[in-house]
Amino acid sequence: VEIEGMDPDQQVARLEKLIVRLGGFPDRDLIHQITECGRLGLRTGGQALAERMCAAIMDVLDDGENGATAAERRVPLFYALDSVVKNVGDVFQPLLSVRVRAAFGRAFAACAEKDKTRLHHVLRTWNEKSAAAARTPPSSFSRSDPTAGGGPHRARRAGIFAEHLDDLNALVAPWHAALVARAS
Repeated sequence: VEIEGMDPDQQVARLEKLIVRLGGFPDRDLIHQITECGRLGLRTGGQALAERMCAAIMDVLDDGENGATAAERRVPLFYALDSVVKNVGDVFQPLLSVRVRAAFGRAFAACAEKDKTRLHHVLRTWNEKSAAAARTPPSSFSRSDPTAGGGPHRARRAGIFAEHLDDLNALVAPWHAALVARAS
């Protein structure tokens, strides 16, 4: 089946297969495919399909049944989630935001030191995007701006998971302080 001709069930199944293939390594090609799957889903199925796709992502991030397997899959999936939010934006950020704080906390608590560094990097990019959005005056988004008013780049203007950043930064702060102390 050609990707463009997939029905919503096939698109969700494709996303789930990509998530399984992603496994424990943040493969750029697979992350790109997951991002494009989200873009296509939003374009062809709108909000309803985006909701199903977000549920597929978050269900893996929330999966407590598979122990270590789930823990090792969470970090690469956060890279994919990050890519979808930054590159597709639109409805994905608010849909994922509902569960991202708890999922990030579980992932951070369960992962190895190397993966804590990776998650910290993702969080740092969210902080940077949110800080940049805060510095951009709302008047700079004119009607002639194709991204004005909720287009695919809305997440860039509003900041990424801005409503959760204080909590996420507080969660990571003790680990980061210990890392800095060890390095000095």
